[in-house]
Amino acid sequence: MMTGQECATKRIPVSPSTWETVHHLRKPGETYDDVIRNLIRIDSEVRLIEETERIRKRGRYVPLSGISK
Repeated sequence: MMTGQECATKRIPVSPSTWETVHHLRKPGETYDDVIRNLIRIDSEVRLIEETERIRKRGRYVPLSGISK
């Protein structure tokens, strides 16, 4: 939940189909801010997975089994 200071009204133009999609992603009690924050979190996770896969394919990593304690 945002505090009064954090809350600001911003207008972000989106197409009707995008608005409809975001609207359907909302769960009861969620704000559009909640939905957008969740989409950002998911995107960050996907990017991390993709980058990890790129590194793995290049073979430039040290497997955990190769790290001594």
